[in-house]
Amino acid sequence: NIKDMGGEPQAVVANPRRCTMCRECIRAPGMEHKVKLLRKSNHFVFTVETVGAISPADIFKRSLDVLAEKCKTILQELKSKSG
Repeated sequence: NIKDMGGEPQAVVANPRRCTMCRECIRAPGMEHKVKLLRKSNHFVFTVETVGAISPADIFKRSLDVLAEKCKTILQELKSKSG
């Protein structure tokens, strides 16, 4: 897609979630200086697959609980080592 960015037309990915960052768009000669591949540092995309026994939403919620526990463990270790 072409968007007007401050008076200058720029091409942008039509569906960013489908971009795999394969870098194919910059491999053509001369394109490496015309295309910028950027990522948002605070943006994460999760893909959850299931065979049906547990819903994807439940799997995601459980995974957040596991992640929270791991973060607590890391914080406790850091506090105990810092004095």
